[in-house]
Amino acid sequence: MIKKSIVLTVLLSLVALLIGCDMGSSNTFTFVIDESYDSYITMGTSADYAPYEWLINDGNNNQTVVGIDIEIAKEIAKALGKNLKVINKGFDFLLEDLKNGKVDFVISAMTPTEERAKIVDFSDVYYMATQVMLIKEADLATYTSIESLDKSNIRIGAQLGSIQQDYVEDLFLKAQKQFIQAVPNLVMGLTENQLSGVVLEKPVAQGYVNNVSGLAIAEFLIGNPEDGSAVAVKKGDVVLLNLINDVIDELISSGKMDQFVADNVLLNS
Repeated sequence: MIKKSIVLTVLLSLVALLIGCDMGSSNTFTFVIDESYDSYITMGTSADYAPYEWLINDGNNNQTVVGIDIEIAKEIAKALGKNLKVINKGFDFLLEDLKNGKVDFVISAMTPTEERAKIVDFSDVYYMATQVMLIKEADLATYTSIESLDKSNIRIGAQLGSIQQDYVEDLFLKAQKQFIQAVPNLVMGLTENQLSGVVLEKPVAQGYVNNVSGLAIAEFLIGNPEDGSAVAVKKGDVVLLNLINDVIDELISSGKMDQFVADNVLLNS
């Protein structure tokens, strides 16, 4: 396990990596599900959102992508009899890439909304998680509600193009707002006092609490507690959507989904 005293350095390195890359250009990773498969299905994701998807070193000085959503994608590829290709881009590029046929489906801890459903179709929800506010541990007694943070001298952050951005825009009318692509950049802003809070899904926020000293989750929820994550497919792709729903149903009923979550939360701790 990475010691908490050096995790901030690791976080800084990840931020530098993300800044050094053009998040509009893709990083591609391939997974051979079965050597007998002769084609690939392509998934789009934004790999800065552990434990759903994030980048790690595979032990051979090669970077790879891991997470709950990657495991789900492997199961979808297997059900199709195909290998898996994963394209990593900024979150706000994903649905446009799907719409334009650059990827076959998107899994990126994405909450289905009415606005998004106008341009893509969504699967059943595969995992439900609450939205929370990541803050500094020293501020736990101060920031006890949305109202306590909704002040003109306070700045709240969220990922660009995310459901968290929608909540910040809707709920924080007085506070200053900052929306950027990379979640590690937001957390860095929090640790460096540029932000007072960052809205994240609870498993993601918990990963930062576990790994970065001095952070905490505020004791109130943000938005709809029934929010969940779903897979996006191109509008009208009924065949793929039905197969994905079958895979999701099997993963949930068999307990494999819970195992994916537990394994990746542990990997990120």
